[in-house]
Amino acid sequence: MTVLEHIYGIPSDDELAMLVGAAVPHFALQIRARVAEYADALPADHPRQAELTRHLARLDELADDGQPGTGPVDLPPRASLTLTPPAAH
Repeated sequence: MTVLEHIYGIPSDDELAMLVGAAVPHFALQIRARVAEYADALPADHPRQAELTRHLARLDELADDGQPGTGPVDLPPRASLTLTPPAAH
């Protein structure tokens, strides 16, 4: 059986927390797709659905809004980067 043919089970609470907790905006949608597959594999009334739904919402927010707690960077203004056109001869 190849790795692609192997059917992986639903991760434990700790494994799922590690997967989702390490998410960064750049990979949030890829991780969200994996978590959505886990949710789809479970019955709608399964006790873990609420947890998976919370993770999906967090990943959606992370993908849309970026890393929480980040705002405008407090840096001094930079000098203009406009180039002066060359003088005509």
